[in-house]
Amino acid sequence: MANIKWANYSWLPREKWGVYHPNKTYCYYDRTAIDINDKDELILKTQYNPKKFKNPDIEIPIGVGLVSCKEKFGYGYFELEAKLPTGKNLWPAFWMSPDQSWPPEIDVFEAYSRNNKNFFHFDIKNPLGFWKVETNFHCGKEPDNYSLGAKTHWLGWKNPSKHFNKFGCLWTKDIIEISYNGRIVRTITDKKVLSEYHGKTMNVKINAHVDADVDIKNHPTSEYIVKNFKYKPI
Repeated sequence: MANIKWANYSWLPREKWGVYHPNKTYCYYDRTAIDINDKDELILKTQYNPKKFKNPDIEIPIGVGLVSCKEKFGYGYFELEAKLPTGKNLWPAFWMSPDQSWPPEIDVFEAYSRNNKNFFHFDIKNPLGFWKVETNFHCGKEPDNYSLGAKTHWLGWKNPSKHFNKFGCLWTKDIIEISYNGRIVRTITDKKVLSEYHGKTMNVKINAHVDADVDIKNHPTSEYIVKNFKYKPI
């Protein structure tokens, strides 16, 4: 697969370790699910596009678009401006993990449409986090890795499938801050957690995805539209 040139960086059209996850064989990273339109926007699709693989001998029905940046990023500010796809059981994300290991991982956002096509999700315990667009952090070492917990946040009244939003992450030695549309929504200052990220270089990934319970035979094509990606070293 040829690399993709976009937003002044070179991107792989798959994960560095392969084209599908051995524990998620209902979808694979599909080069035909990646496009750049005439506005220079990155389009990441989910689509019904069965493909056969060997070792093991399986057929995977859903193709999803994923790009993994070849740049090794250090401390700095990362920002994505994006419009989320429309459809049920979708799982678009903007995240990063070190080139050297997994975990740790920073999920700037993972969004889950579930049975709602527009990511709306009301939680009485967090009434302002009514779009299921979540931050999370994965830490520790396998097999004892753990997460700090997925959390929804105030994103605004506008449907994220109809409007572009900015998702930012400030990562330094002393703090990790996640911001949505310029508003800080989650801050990590725990020294033990931050120490897991020290001395690492981050691999940035942007991807469409689907949940395991997606209706495969009736799965319509969806588009996750990314207007821009920016990085400023610190």
